[in-house]
Amino acid sequence: MLTDKQCSEFASLRRAAIALDYPNLNPEQLQAVLTTQGPLLLLAGAGSGKTTVLIHRVANLIRYGRGSDSTEVPGWVTEEDLNFLRGYVDHPTPEGKEYAARLCELDPAPPWTILAITFTNKAAGELKDRLERVLGPQALDIWASTFHSACVRILRRDIERLGFPSSFTIYDTDDSLRVVKDCLKALNLDDKSFPPRVVL
Repeated sequence: MLTDKQCSEFASLRRAAIALDYPNLNPEQLQAVLTTQGPLLLLAGAGSGKTTVLIHRVANLIRYGRGSDSTEVPGWVTEEDLNFLRGYVDHPTPEGKEYAARLCELDPAPPWTILAITFTNKAAGELKDRLERVLGPQALDIWASTFHSACVRILRRDIERLGFPSSFTIYDTDDSLRVVKDCLKALNLDDKSFPPRVVL
């Protein structure tokens, strides 16, 4: 069992070992990627790497869980593990990567527990593609989508609990306008007195 001082060193080395996976990030980006607990707000201009940070943060959560952001050290960690991590951080090797990864993970997040939401279909597609390039097949279980498609997915899955069928249809603006016109017509209301776009 490690002493308190060794546990503190292990937690610092674990963070440093995880950071080795992200050599191309600047210090602020790396801090965002390695922050795994609590809310995080990214404010930056266009083209500054926000999507890259998001992709790497998701990858970090799936690979290492809370490892980069926690002082918790599992009880099974030994002095031998601590010594290995000391050497690995100073001189990382491909052979040591898998062992280091096992030492660094702490409650890794299953991919299906990740929800990554964006505004446009194009951005959602890019998000999915980039996640798949970084994570491989694991990315397919991540909910990466627009606000609308995420909500529709949740509704389709759970709306029957509210007593509605899951075969509902979502109306766009044109569909809604057509329904308003049909209602006005059925009620014998003049569309000049009740312009459909105003009623809508």
